[in-house]
Amino acid sequence: MFVFDRNRRVLTAVAAAGLMTFAMGCNGKNQAAANSGAQEAPETAAVDAEGFSQAPITEEELAVLRANFQRVHFDFDAAQLDEPSRDLLAQNAEILIRNRAVTVRIEGHADHYGSDEYNLALGQRRAEAVRSYLTALGVPEDRLTLISYGELRPLVGDGDRSTQQPNRRAEFVVIDGSDVALSSY
Repeated sequence: MFVFDRNRRVLTAVAAAGLMTFAMGCNGKNQAAANSGAQEAPETAAVDAEGFSQAPITEEELAVLRANFQRVHFDFDAAQLDEPSRDLLAQNAEILIRNRAVTVRIEGHADHYGSDEYNLALGQRRAEAVRSYLTALGVPEDRLTLISYGELRPLVGDGDRSTQQPNRRAEFVVIDGSDVALSSY
């Protein structure tokens, strides 16, 4: 059994090399030309079975995450995701799937209309809607935590329903381990 497995691995490697050589020949490139422009690959961190890095995230990478995480907004008195929000969340999911060392806190927010209790519950439903959508896109639920601030952290001051739109949102705080690293504020 061991010899067979070893031989199968060797045959697989030989077949893969042959296919690569054949493919390069089909593209009109020869092996020497392909190798002449090749650069040595930089040292990489440990990767998992799917090829994703398991190394801790650097401060530079956290800055990139912060710049790319998008907040999503909601309609008045609603926790349903519209199409633009789903598109933004798909981008956020890609970031999370590529960066497995990162966990995110989803913060639900509301405008000032309604009681404090109602707005806390609405913020919670908004955060849960975001988490549900991200997990449906393949982000593990254990990397997403939730909190609702209701109307406690507005982006804009009191006003009418149209000026309050920015307050009806879900924000993302990127967490590295247990320390808050960056946020989408």
